Amino acid sequence: MSLYYTLRDAERWAAFSGDYNPIHFDAAEAKHLGMEDVCVHGMRAMLEVKLALSQALEKQTLSSAGLLFNCRLREPVLCEQPYQIALSESQPNGLQQVSGTLRHAQTQALSMRGKLGESHALMLAPATRANTLGREELSTLFEQFQTVEPQTAPQWSFYDAVLFRQLVNAPETLETVQRIIAGHEAARLSDIFRLVRVVQTHHETRFSPLLLEPASEGSACEPLHYSVLPTLVMGEKEAGLVLVAGIQAWRANHPLISVSATLKTGPLAE
Repeated sequence: MSLYYTLRDAERWAAFSGDYNPIHFDAAEAKHLGMEDVCVHGMRAMLEVKLALSQALEKQTLSSAGLLFNCRLREPVLCEQPYQIALSESQPNGLQQVSGTLRHAQTQALSMRGKLGESHALMLAPATRANTLGREELSTLFEQFQTVEPQTAPQWSFYDAVLFRQLVNAPETLETVQRIIAGHEAARLSDIFRLVRVVQTHHETRFSPLLLEPASEGSACEPLHYSVLPTLVMGEKEAGLVLVAGIQAWRANHPLISVSATLKTGPLAE
């Protein structure tokens, strides 16, 4: 699978996610923050990896009660550059698993390495604060998501993107941001993206095998309940922090999906 991202991809993802980090739009700002050039949103570039892995796993006979996707983001994916996805299949401990890499088509530099395979059934952590995404809001997000990903994405990929969006804009993460960078003009976790270089290093999603089916407005836009998990913060502001944030969702008391994202910041000045 060959890929080529443009500024239009960044604009569509920003409209969906609310992430207008200048490193995805402004070459001078990207270089100021240590990037080689304008780069693609990590979650945006991950969509094609998730789609390729899902299509490959669908062809296998699955017996587990849960599925696990994990991805390591190694290098920024640059705009106006050619990339390609390569897949391989394996059966660790008798379980079906598909692995994929996203590499620069010319240099073969590795940007992402992802895996999708069978796992144990999803178990949710106790929720201290529950939120709900209603049908109308999900329908709006689904329409925006379709402009981002024109191919028919699996339902879990849509929920994964929606929950990451909720995670970086949630009131619960606001509390973490205020503790970390008190005095700065930041009202939510996503605001850090405009203040300092932030890179996503890992992403993990657990979900029900039922969510491998293609996303449609009818199935994907039923009201969804979710809760944001406590954010783990490691490191020192002067050297840079590592944030591990999580979110989980369910419907009618049935666990659907959980998402964990690891973000690494540059030094945060006082």
